[in-house]
Amino acid sequence: MNLLPAIREDHNPFAIVGFFPGLQRLLIFVRWTSYHCPHCRAVYRRDFWPANVRLGPAEHTCKKCGDAFDDGSREWPELGLAKKLRFLFPPLLIGISGGFLVAAILSLFISPRDENSWPEAGIVSALALIPVIVWCLVRLIWIVRSRHRYQNGGPTMQRSFDIGRPN
Repeated sequence: MNLLPAIREDHNPFAIVGFFPGLQRLLIFVRWTSYHCPHCRAVYRRDFWPANVRLGPAEHTCKKCGDAFDDGSREWPELGLAKKLRFLFPPLLIGISGGFLVAAILSLFISPRDENSWPEAGIVSALALIPVIVWCLVRLIWIVRSRHRYQNGGPTMQRSFDIGRPN
């Protein structure tokens, strides 16, 4: 069964503000993406992080019109390596943890040699990894559920992914 893909619509209402000086330039970061049903154009999801990787059976039924469509989600075994890494390590999490690691390393190089505190730098580095470890543990639960759905022949396995291929 071939399903129509969801319609993606990016919203960036404050893009023009970025051309003017001042603090209002920070409003350019207020943006979101709306996903619509391809049949009735009803919004079924809004996302504030672009190119978000979602796990799921890929088949979504619209609450407004009742038609099914492909919402873009895929099960874990169907994802490529790049999408798997993006699912486990999103850019915001890597940016925050990477900032802590860079701060710990720079503190060793900036401080005088006789005042280097290797244990403190090690503690800061370990603390920087705590959010990554917790995030991965939570995501591991989602991955196990996705693999279980895939192996048990859930909705993704029942329909063939021959969208765009001739019959």
